[in-house]
Amino acid sequence: MKSSPALIASRNFLTTVWEGDPPTFSMLIEVLDRLLVSYHDTPSVKAPYYELEPPDQDWKTVYNQACKRFPELGLYPITDPSELNGGTLMMGDAIDDITDITSDLRKTVWYADNHCVEYANAYFRDLHYHWGQHSRELLVLLHRLQTC
Repeated sequence: MKSSPALIASRNFLTTVWEGDPPTFSMLIEVLDRLLVSYHDTPSVKAPYYELEPPDQDWKTVYNQACKRFPELGLYPITDPSELNGGTLMMGDAIDDITDITSDLRKTVWYADNHCVEYANAYFRDLHYHWGQHSRELLVLLHRLQTC
């Protein structure tokens, strides 16, 4: 089977986060950094991946599993960077971040396993606006927690 930076990074994230013992903050930071870099190394392709629908995932189940694997993570303050003058203070949720990244990357892997790597690359790049934002916000939190 063909591979790509997107698939390698997606599988690495899923393995690190969901298999074996829960990863340390340092391990999470590394796997998220590699995931974000892989976006730039993944070919930009257009594929009609929407013609094939991955199976629905039970978001709440994944969220609850993430809660159990990462009990020390939860809500954290963030601001909306699109607002001038500092933005509005909001609350982020590290468990939601992990859940949403997981959902997007599982779909990426599903497209590769059930169609082709080009479909997976297209999905991965198209959904970067979503998993990428969650990754970056989670990285800021993890970096702070690691340095405390």
